[in-house]
Amino acid sequence: MKLVDPVVPPTTMSATLAPRLRTLDGARIGLWANMKLNSAELLQEVEAELRARHEIAGVVTGVYHPARVMRPHEWGSLDSCDAVVLANGD
Repeated sequence: MKLVDPVVPPTTMSATLAPRLRTLDGARIGLWANMKLNSAELLQEVEAELRARHEIAGVVTGVYHPARVMRPHEWGSLDSCDAVVLANGD
């Protein structure tokens, strides 16, 4: 019998964070839900709070699939946003 190790060594990629926004006033905010229970409702509350505290220019909404890596074209208008919030339900 031959024993096979199914573990693959991890691959690492370097990345840099986007610069922090000075203010959210005038910003277009992306709110993406993972389609689990209450994720959309949570983002509705986030939007209400952002509108109460900042003069945001607008909100773009979408959904993402947490179980797989999404392709760039599946993110919709994400690139048009100044800041993005991803919400996880459950």
